[in-house]
Amino acid sequence: MIKEKKELNDNNFKNYEIYVNSYSSKDIKKLPKVFNRIYNDYFMPNRYKEYAELIKMFQENNYQFIRVKDYKKLLEIDTQKYIILRHDIDSDIHIARKLFEIEKSMNIKATYYFRLSTIDKKLMQEIIEYGSEVGYHYEELAQYCKDHKIIAKDFAREHIADMQSEMIKNIKKMEKDNNIKIESIASHGDFVNRKINILNKEVYDEKLKEKLKLIEAYDIEKYIDFRTADRMYPIYWKENPRVAIQQNKKRVLILTHPRWWNSAPLSRLKLDLQRIIEKFKYK
Repeated sequence: MIKEKKELNDNNFKNYEIYVNSYSSKDIKKLPKVFNRIYNDYFMPNRYKEYAELIKMFQENNYQFIRVKDYKKLLEIDTQKYIILRHDIDSDIHIARKLFEIEKSMNIKATYYFRLSTIDKKLMQEIIEYGSEVGYHYEELAQYCKDHKIIAKDFAREHIADMQSEMIKNIKKMEKDNNIKIESIASHGDFVNRKINILNKEVYDEKLKEKLKLIEAYDIEKYIDFRTADRMYPIYWKENPRVAIQQNKKRVLILTHPRWWNSAPLSRLKLDLQRIIEKFKYK
């Protein structure tokens, strides 16, 4: 039986490698980043089969799928292997829904973080009713800097209290409008954060953590022994998730973003135009 299990896992690895590499070629990998982005956003076939194969690979190697709010299980000293699937819903609700449907069909749980701009009450309710988790993908610092034309890190920090008030208001509104209870949050990354070199996470300081009692998804990563995140075509992962299984890692976190799992020409065109306008206004 052990030999049969190993063969099954090895075949699963091979299948997963095929899906990871099926859309890439040496020639395309040499193209400038802008061409890879255009292909990813406007022409790339969906990767849903690969996502299902990813889940299957961890299931067949006896990983238990847990939510971010269940992170205390990571502290238990036992032989159980855990994996957290975290989805940052920066855009593309229809792709997020497809990933959710795949998870339901395979009976696993995950955590979804929605921005204010990607809130979808129907999907959020379905996720919670199923037993997965919905959280807030916050970006008050970046938004405040854009709204007030702040371009200096030190000046941004002088307004942290205002950003915190806005964050509290947004969380309460998100809970009330969508009839949900938020238990964890995750910092979003915006071009403004990169431009002035400051994270949205700075808003959620120790004082605010004590007040809100919400889990910050990045804070629990100290309990993780393998973390990877998806990336744009053609290099789909920062580190191939397969490595976690090969190295018998027991505390795994995989971060995904819907936009890297399928093209969506109309919505991406809208996002690209929106980003151009935002950058122009911010100058």
